[in-house]
Amino acid sequence: MSLPANVKGDPVSDPEKKSVVAVLIPPSIRSVCFASQDWERLEARCTVRYRQQEEWNLDEITQLMREADILLSGWGTQELTEEALSPAPNLKLWMHAAGSMARMATDAVWKRGLLLSTANDVLARGVAEFALAITIVALKQVVSLNRALQDGDLWRKVRDSHQSRELCSMRVGIAGFGRVGRHLARLLGVFRDLDIVVSDPFAPDALFEEYGVRRMDLTELCATSEVIHNCVPATAKTRGLFSADLLRSMKDDALFINTGRGATVDEAALIGELKTGRIYACLDVTDPEPPEPGSPFYTLPNCLLTPHIAGAVGNGRLLLGRFAVDEILRYLNGQPLEGQVSRQEVEGMTGGAGR
Repeated sequence: MSLPANVKGDPVSDPEKKSVVAVLIPPSIRSVCFASQDWERLEARCTVRYRQQEEWNLDEITQLMREADILLSGWGTQELTEEALSPAPNLKLWMHAAGSMARMATDAVWKRGLLLSTANDVLARGVAEFALAITIVALKQVVSLNRALQDGDLWRKVRDSHQSRELCSMRVGIAGFGRVGRHLARLLGVFRDLDIVVSDPFAPDALFEEYGVRRMDLTELCATSEVIHNCVPATAKTRGLFSADLLRSMKDDALFINTGRGATVDEAALIGELKTGRIYACLDVTDPEPPEPGSPFYTLPNCLLTPHIAGAVGNGRLLLGRFAVDEILRYLNGQPLEGQVSRQEVEGMTGGAGR
């Protein structure tokens, strides 16, 4: 994507002017998402103002935003209202060092016609890699095999009594062809004899051709796939997308993997299907998060539950900060942005109104 034409006073066209960057990320998040050398790279080119309070304090925010050219947000940043943005009449770029920008984007953002960029692709890569890994682990029944051995069952008995499967010669369905879905399709493409099908009413045909996958409506995808990946964001229009009927239609021994959002699934219906023992589920996200105490998700033997760890955990969080600083420097150097997103894309992210 190319940048709009520079105007006089724009930091890209005026190398003598040090751009002001307002960092609206709380200290606790900055400490785990940014390395000191990345701040040093940014400070070498810009005047950087840092948020000091953990809680969102509008008085502090408006002070940080005075004459800012660039806004750097992340986890812990709240709605960017007119009051928050008004001290920065020359604001040109909003860089988000995380994924979805939808909950922060107000009408005040759209009125300014800002360039928007997000580190969503960094998160998406990690989520897709996790989704692939958990697919293999679940098909091999690694967790139940390990549990049986820990309970004292004989090695050969455990091996011979479990129906482990390979990731080959089966249909894998991906619901949602955003960044996660696309990275997942690319990773799955190296496996043998997989029929990869994708449901996404908004993705253009050219994207399906580029990734070598087939378009399929969600009803058929759920009814015919051995593995179903939910990569759908939670918007006002996707709540309960995986309905009781869709879950009931899944094949016996189907594996349902949710790395999208819990709100997109009728979880009561999912629990009902899991209790029959007919299907398997791997859930990295639920609604609510965490599940309520006593939820069957904690104890069902055919449900593998993980605490929202698919993307950007531990040392992986530093990739978010590195990307954000790289992207700001690309902007200052007049280079194309790698994470640039449109209003339509933001409204289709988790927390948005949907499309």
